[in-house]
This record gives sequence, structure tokens and C-alpha cells, in this order.
Amino acid sequence: MDGNNFILLATDTEPYTNDNTPLPASGSGAVWKYKAIYRLHDAPVGHWSDVISIAVGV
Repeated sequence: MDGNNFILLATDTEPYTNDNTPLPASGSGAVWKYKAIYRLHDAPVGHWSDVISIAVGV
């Protein structure tokens, strides 16, 4: 965790990263939040993106 309830999903050089986190239990839902930052030679560059929220549920 980074102190803001975010954990590292991936450091990726290709588009279309999948989040393989298990879905919430049947009949319930959750809101998953993501943010990103550009990296150059393994160092962050610029500022974090805005947070994107996605509602997930079964």
C-alpha cells in the first residue's frame, strides 16, 4: 500500500493490463480505483493521473 489505499497492480510496457483480482462475492459489489504514472528508466516521471473508479459486481 502507498498510504492512500493503493497497491501496485503492474509495471507494464504494453497496453491492456488485466486486473486478476477476484471479483466480489455473488450478490455484492465493490468500487475498484486506479491511478497511473509514467515511468522512464524505472523512475516515475510527472504527476499521478486522476483516480478512475470502476464499479464491479457479479
